[in-house]
Amino acid sequence: MSNHLYQTLEFDKVLEHLARRTHSPLAAERLRGLTPLPGLEPVRKSLARISELRSFMDSGESFPVGNFQDIDRYLQLAAVEESYLEPGAFRHIYEVLDLAARTQRFFSKNQTDFPLLQDVAAPLAPNTALTQEISNGIDLKTLEIRDQASRNLATIRRKMARARERLQRELETLLDRLWRKGVLQERLITMRQGRWVLPVKENHRHRIKGVLHDQSASGATLFIEPLETLELNNQVRRLEADEGHEIEKVLRRLTDLVRANSADLEQNLEVLVRLDCIHAMALASRELNQHEPALDTRGFLKIKGARHPLLAQRRDMPSPVVPLDLAVGEGFNTLVITGPNAGGKTVALKTVGLLALMVTCGLHIPADPDSKMPVFNRIYAHVGDAQSIEMDLSTFSAHLKGIKAIVDEAAPGDLVLIDEIGAGTDPQEGAAIAMAVTEALTSRGVLTVVTTHQGALKAFAHQTPGIANGSMAFDRKTLTPTYKFRPNLPGSSYALEIATRMGLTETIITRSRSLMGSHARRLEDLILQLQDQIEQNERLERDLATQKLVLEGLTKKYQEKNDLLGREVKQLRRKAAEEASAIIKQANAAVEKAIQTIRQKGGSSRSIREARALIEEERETLRKELGATSSDEEYRQEGQIRGEVRAGSLVYWTRGGVAATVLSAEDTTGHVLIASGNLKVRVPKAELTRAKGQGKSTFGLNSHVAVPYPDKVRTEIDIRGTHVDEALMAVDKFVNDAMLAGLREVRIIHGVGTGTLRKSVIAFLKEHPLIHGVLQADGHQENPGVTIVKIAAGVRV
Repeated sequence: MSNHLYQTLEFDKVLEHLARRTHSPLAAERLRGLTPLPGLEPVRKSLARISELRSFMDSGESFPVGNFQDIDRYLQLAAVEESYLEPGAFRHIYEVLDLAARTQRFFSKNQTDFPLLQDVAAPLAPNTALTQEISNGIDLKTLEIRDQASRNLATIRRKMARARERLQRELETLLDRLWRKGVLQERLITMRQGRWVLPVKENHRHRIKGVLHDQSASGATLFIEPLETLELNNQVRRLEADEGHEIEKVLRRLTDLVRANSADLEQNLEVLVRLDCIHAMALASRELNQHEPALDTRGFLKIKGARHPLLAQRRDMPSPVVPLDLAVGEGFNTLVITGPNAGGKTVALKTVGLLALMVTCGLHIPADPDSKMPVFNRIYAHVGDAQSIEMDLSTFSAHLKGIKAIVDEAAPGDLVLIDEIGAGTDPQEGAAIAMAVTEALTSRGVLTVVTTHQGALKAFAHQTPGIANGSMAFDRKTLTPTYKFRPNLPGSSYALEIATRMGLTETIITRSRSLMGSHARRLEDLILQLQDQIEQNERLERDLATQKLVLEGLTKKYQEKNDLLGREVKQLRRKAAEEASAIIKQANAAVEKAIQTIRQKGGSSRSIREARALIEEERETLRKELGATSSDEEYRQEGQIRGEVRAGSLVYWTRGGVAATVLSAEDTTGHVLIASGNLKVRVPKAELTRAKGQGKSTFGLNSHVAVPYPDKVRTEIDIRGTHVDEALMAVDKFVNDAMLAGLREVRIIHGVGTGTLRKSVIAFLKEHPLIHGVLQADGHQENPGVTIVKIAAGVRV
């Protein structure tokens, strides 16, 4: 596919976005030159590899990527016999080897996560020996050759260090002596032409014997190497030359190793570049919320929630990008998109083409994952004004030239995109050409999407098999585009509406309508009526969807309350059974104790038997009473409720499995409000039955649970000197006991102190469900160390 297509669809900008996410110049260059893959299977593999890596990255894991350079030029240089590489080249080679080793270790540890990328990474061939040789020979930070790079080099550098030390001492001695005599321009030792020298004043040159190496620009300072240090300087220079020769030997030896392993290095470089490209693709997929589409072999294109990649990249958009839902290829293979100017037709057209091109190159697309896309053989796009002054072509001529190339070459399996087909000439003739072109492409089975303003083409698309209408929606009230695509519906240009809004006189508008002709007016009116009906239907659908969500929420809430009620009923039954068991055990103990007492007092066997009989009779009565209160069996259904359900009636809720009291009569929806314990629920009347004991129950609305007054309940509690937690626990128990005893007012003595205990107690009491009121020491009573508590009335059932 041509560079012209890339520029027309702005695919080059998509590739540049990918290239900026790479870690190597070679991978960036490869992505900028990305081309379509040869067939369905390579595209499928590429998409799946990106998905595999994206899924791993989405889980929060990191992939071993790092910066590396193109080492191919170094390998080409090393291939020349007797050549050697500089230290910087070895640093880049080391980076490739090190990254290859880390990548191979990563895949070895994560084999199950990367079944597809394992194949890409399999050719990696890290060379530990070469990596070690390079790091032992070269300091990769400073690029200095290490002393241990060779035995001779270490020896030479030791000798050179000693020679430099002797030279330094000799120069410092001369420096002190000559400085005191005023011979030197400055008190320093410097270097000229690789030799250590002293800065001597020009008028004192005769006072020091040596070799002149340089002078200052003014001539006032001469840089002279004293004769006393000449031999020491020569020795240092000889050692430096020996060092250079030895360094060259080290570099030649390392270069020979690179030459011997050149094939593995090239292979490592290629694998790392491929992985870098895939990683950049996965990064872009995650950043732009892209997905792998399903590949369709039938030529059916369906994109859902699609966004133009370049618009998806922008962060300065005033409003979110409107997603595009569009389908073509199933039932028809040519789509004609109509609508007003600036309504989004061209953006929709380019989005389709750009996403199709991305898929053929094996890239994820910014669309929902249930989108479908064919792998096209070729993609043709004719978009925009193609006027050429150099070629003496008018807009229409250039337009026809582009269409001719498409009509001559397009075949089944191709995608054709034409913007404003038939424009630039007489509307009637242009529409005729547009119809003929679309008809020809449709008959060949070429998947085609065109945009147009030609009204005749709307009717043609509606009447011709294989061609369908579509439009970009427009808000008639505000006369602004919504950028939403409407399938199977032609769009109006809204020219007259926009002209009216722009202030064109009513006379002009009326005359324009009459000049349109009755057929054109009817067509436009029909389109507008259809659009109004569709908008109304969409509003109804949104309302229904909202009501459905509300209904689902209420159903869920009702089910949760029902489940909670069932759990509480089970807990109450379990608690009642446990309490009954404890009472029976206590009664048994009392019976045995009574019998033992009778025996101790010398009672006869007959009196004992009579006592036991009486006790057993009492025990049986107790069992029956406990059994009656431990379950709802007494209130099991007697029959379906007929007629009106009255408030205060005792019923049995079959679904919840509990007895309950009716709080309010049946409403218009057939539901009844009932209460069981402290829970209230509205249930269908059909789920209620009459309960046994109807009319005798004390579970009416006005009934109360009466509890005997405990013997040792106090009317006040003293919590002074206790910690807050202990005090609150004591107060809670005290209030519960007082409520059960029927008390309505109690006193809590907490003292004054710092006020912490008092504040904590009062805050606790205000949240307590049994407390009706708290009388604080704020003028209502004289003692601030005491709080009076009002207890709520008993609980109704």
